[in-house]
Amino acid sequence: MFSFLDMINHSLGYFNIKPTLKNKLYTIVAFLGDCYLIYVTYRLFANHVWMRAFLYCLAVVFITYYLYLNFVYYFLDKTSRYDFLSPWLIKITGSAPDAETGKHGRRATAADTLVHNQANGFFTDKDVIQAEVEIDHEEQRNLRHLVDQLVEERIFVADYDGKNAEEIVEEYNATQKPVDALNKNQTPYFELHRDTVLNRLEIYAGINQMHRVRVGHITRVGLTDVRTADRQYHLYLANVYVTGGPHKIAGRRGSTILTDGDFGLIAHVAYKDRQ
Repeated sequence: MFSFLDMINHSLGYFNIKPTLKNKLYTIVAFLGDCYLIYVTYRLFANHVWMRAFLYCLAVVFITYYLYLNFVYYFLDKTSRYDFLSPWLIKITGSAPDAETGKHGRRATAADTLVHNQANGFFTDKDVIQAEVEIDHEEQRNLRHLVDQLVEERIFVADYDGKNAEEIVEEYNATQKPVDALNKNQTPYFELHRDTVLNRLEIYAGINQMHRVRVGHITRVGLTDVRTADRQYHLYLANVYVTGGPHKIAGRRGSTILTDGDFGLIAHVAYKDRQ
């Protein structure tokens, strides 16, 4: 039985599978092995081989606990309140491996420099003001799909800014705000579009212009209503940052709890008098 499971385990190594899917498969294989180990333990108790049965029983308890943690993490996308093992391992290693890449987080990546080199050009602070953005249901769906695509292409980074579980708990306790998985990322392409039918300024974004989608609409520019601002000024979209989405909060015993949320947009608009 164990030879058969070992053969499956080695076979998975020959395929280029995402670490998350591979870990799910490993969890299923380990579950089959655990079931067989439970049967062996039962037979040992039935035959009064007490010492070996007791040792096998301890192994079953440990493996079952490990399977439970993996099932909650990889199949439910959560962390268990009974996860006492992960905080200890994170404290020893200093960081937690990312579920998607299987590698430990890092604080700076090539994607971090992307925000400084955009096709929309550079704007000085005196010509830029923050805009208020609203996102309807369709725009939220488009934005979520775009973020998934950008993370998959490794243009966006979602590693909690390299924070480990202990640092996430400390930040949450200090701010009482969830710590977003998504780092501060600016979309590769964005533009401002005037919708004459709905009479509003819409934000389009995408991996490039060809694949742009509508992800939000501006309601205010600074303290001014967007329609008034559009009549008085030429408006240009200076930058668009994506916020929100999956995030973690502090759990018990130094652990973290993963929850989901809507994505948001932080947009800054450059302006120039129409006169």
